Amino acid sequence: MNHEPSAETPSLDIDLAQSFLPAWAKESGPSAKLARMTERFGKEDRPERSDRRRDDRSPRSHRPPSRGPGGPDRRGDRRSGNRRDDRSRDRRPEREPRPEPVLHGWDVRVLPEPRGVEGLARQIRTTVKAYPLFELAMLVLEKPERYLLEFKPANDSAPSLFQLVADGSLWTSQAEAVTHAVTRLLETFYRRESVTVEPPKGSYACVARCGMSDVLLGPPNHHDYSEKVRKLHAARFSRIPFEEYKSRIRMVKDEESIQKWREEQSVKDEFYPLETPADAELVKLANLAAVERHFRDNLAATAIVKLADRVTVSGRIPQGTASPAIRQLARRAVEELRRFPLNLAHGLGQELSARGIQIFKAHENITYVSIARPRYLDRQASPVAEGLSGILDYLEDHAKTPRAEQWRAILDLRPIPEGGTEAERESAVLRDLSLLLHEGYVVDYARRGLEAVRRPKPRPEKAPAAKV
Repeated sequence: MNHEPSAETPSLDIDLAQSFLPAWAKESGPSAKLARMTERFGKEDRPERSDRRRDDRSPRSHRPPSRGPGGPDRRGDRRSGNRRDDRSRDRRPEREPRPEPVLHGWDVRVLPEPRGVEGLARQIRTTVKAYPLFELAMLVLEKPERYLLEFKPANDSAPSLFQLVADGSLWTSQAEAVTHAVTRLLETFYRRESVTVEPPKGSYACVARCGMSDVLLGPPNHHDYSEKVRKLHAARFSRIPFEEYKSRIRMVKDEESIQKWREEQSVKDEFYPLETPADAELVKLANLAAVERHFRDNLAATAIVKLADRVTVSGRIPQGTASPAIRQLARRAVEELRRFPLNLAHGLGQELSARGIQIFKAHENITYVSIARPRYLDRQASPVAEGLSGILDYLEDHAKTPRAEQWRAILDLRPIPEGGTEAERESAVLRDLSLLLHEGYVVDYARRGLEAVRRPKPRPEKAPAAKV
């Protein structure tokens, strides 16, 4: 399947600079400002609401009297047929939820989209920051364009799936794939021509109208009525059962609707295959039913692939481009990862590692990704320049200071060279800090700030094994 983004597909890139901002920094516009003002002054409004509730409890309020001696008996009201109780008796029973379709015998694995991973690796190298791997996995799950779905049979008895080559859609039967091709991708395979014909003759007392789209379906006794209902359901409302869809069709008897249907029937569509062998006669298909038969007999063998092995598709499966059971299986897999994205984080880490990004653990065993693994610089064994040593000394004592304050303090450690400028001093500090970051002596954690790598604790010696 072609995974190239279309004009309607949003960018696959994740803006790490925006994603790891604090919540207050992401707010923008007047609505966010109004929300902050409401939160700030909300306490002043609460006494007024409390006073209002106290007023409602005063004797002057018009609350209905409670049941008591001499008071109205609500059970007596119900026996006498009060209106509220009548409504409750007429209430219809709640409709039981429809059972969700289930696809047995197949497993789904969620994989990061390779082009999105490339964008993540590029940003990690550019920002020189360390990001929590599991938070990156959650960012991947935010949009289906950022991941792929790999369907794999769980056992030898798994039913076959069918994929339409033209758009990569997945179906549990060839009939579903054929219907999708004819209703959604008709122009991919056939040319449509409209011709004028005589309108239907005879008198009709009513015409059917779709209760969900207002499309006129024609009189129930017309020869193509059933076919129209089936096609419209398959094309636009396949997510609901067919019988439920039919129950929403209503009959209209006004002359205007009947006349409009007659006018629509005076224009007829004819269809011709786009690809016809040179020595074959041009085939004219009178209606969509003929188109479906032609597609099934002549094009399905090459346009639809029967799958018995794994297949990978985009995570963006819109309504109507896969069987309901397939969409349900994919939705469950994604929802499970949103609770704990272990498998996706593992796959994302492998993809980033293959692109030169380092993976390590820090801060209570949190997994991070960055351009370099942290390593301690022993300045007694390997002396460094005064500027580098000053940065390390400061960061060792101010690991929890906000990043902006860290930068200002590091900058103040370096005096402006004689005859130099502030920009030259800043450039010199940036070069030293960049060297420490790329070598792993300093780590810039996205959620925390700059930290100098400390001397590792000595590992406890193992006790010698007891002699037997």
